[in-house]
This record gives sequence, structure tokens and C-alpha cells, in this order.
Amino acid sequence: MKLNTATWGDPGAPRSAVLIHGVTSNAASWVRVGPELAAHGFYVVAPELRGHGASPRASGHYSLDEMVGDLAESVPTAPTLLVGHSFGGVMAILAVLRRILQPAFVLLEDPVLHFADQATPARLLKHDELNYPRDLAGILQANPKWLPIDAEGKRASLAGINWEDMHQVFAENAPWDLRGDLRRVAQIAPLRLVLPEESFYVPAADAAAIAADLGPAAVVHVPGTGHSIHRDDMAAFLAIIADLVDQRG
Repeated sequence: MKLNTATWGDPGAPRSAVLIHGVTSNAASWVRVGPELAAHGFYVVAPELRGHGASPRASGHYSLDEMVGDLAESVPTAPTLLVGHSFGGVMAILAVLRRILQPAFVLLEDPVLHFADQATPARLLKHDELNYPRDLAGILQANPKWLPIDAEGKRASLAGINWEDMHQVFAENAPWDLRGDLRRVAQIAPLRLVLPEESFYVPAADAAAIAADLGPAAVVHVPGTGHSIHRDDMAAFLAIIADLVDQRG
């Protein structure tokens, strides 16, 4: 499936970045990150996963295989940098392992590495469906470090999704366990696992095991942030990208 994409920068730029959003979000998640990376010489492409944003719905067809396969015809397949946030981290890991995308560098932002059952993601989605604010003031209150432009993107994404589709994306694909796959990804491309101060999706024990396996520099905790690190502290997020790509590239 051809996905809708948001782009920033010059398609002829020497470096490219692919930014993959999380479940119930859309390309507006990257509305501040995209222009900043473009200003630093990247051509940036942010796809909207099927069922999200302006990409087509695909009721009954939200398997991980189908969703990650969409990337092959929608984004640059050999980007300098591949970023996956939350469920987008699942997409990024699978895309690299299956050679759908062949990035030079990989950054995983609080990725959903492991679900042991379907009940947990179903519960998380139902909580958001019933409780997550739908107005700008409420979204900003729930995320006090976001800017209004971040909240507007989240409001628009929530207004446009179908919750049954999201259940198929997030719960019906579970269980999965990608913790062991990080070593394989890191053998393909230099990797950073970027985590908030406390992560629900990558608990402290898992983060410590990954750091022991891949080296302490592979895991970066950003103090004072929550699940959406790039919106809570964009300066820190961009500095991690620069350290990964500019200093190591």
C-alpha cells in the first residue's frame, strides 16, 4: 500500500531521514523535528502508517507483515537515519531485519519491544479511547512540555482514527518480543535506544540488559521526559541524533 507522507527539505540532499510515528498518531508527530533535520541537510520523509492520518484504511489487513511492507514503496529505502517512535519502533526493527529498509543509522525512541499477551495493548488502547483528551487545552495539560503545534497534531490524529482499526494494529498483532532482535539490528547499523526517565515499554531491567549487551552508549535516558521524548525535549532529542549520525558518520 502506498502511504501518505509528510516531507521536509530538498529531495536531492546528501542525507535522508525516515521518521515513523506510533499507534494512533500521524506524521504531524514530527512537525518540529522534520524542519530541524531539514535545516541540517536532511531530506525528511514521515510516512503515515495504514489506518493513520491520510493513508488508506485497511480494515482486516493490519498484520505486521502488511504494515511494514508498505514502507518499501513509500519512503527512501536506504536512508541515512531511520527513527521509530513507540509502535513505529516495531516497524523500524522489522524493516531493518527484513531488509525492507537499509539505513546507515537507527534510532528507536521508547519502542514497544515486548507484549506478552493481547490483553495489555487492548487495555492501553481502551484507556486512551475513553480518557485521552481530544481538545488542545486538555492535550497540553496532559503533556505540559509540548508546544501547541504538537497538541494540534495529536488532536487531529485522534480525530481521524478508527479505534477498531487501532485494536487490529496494536492488540491483534500481539504477542511479540523484539528485545533479542536489537542485537541483530545493531549488527546491521549503529543504533541508539532513546528512553524517557522511566519507560513502561522498556523497563529498567530490559534497558540494563540491552546496555550490557550492546554497550552503555547504545542506551540513552533523557531526564524529565515521558513517552514522547521528541516533543518533551526536542533539543535533547536532536543532540542524540547529531551524536549518532554526525560524530559517528
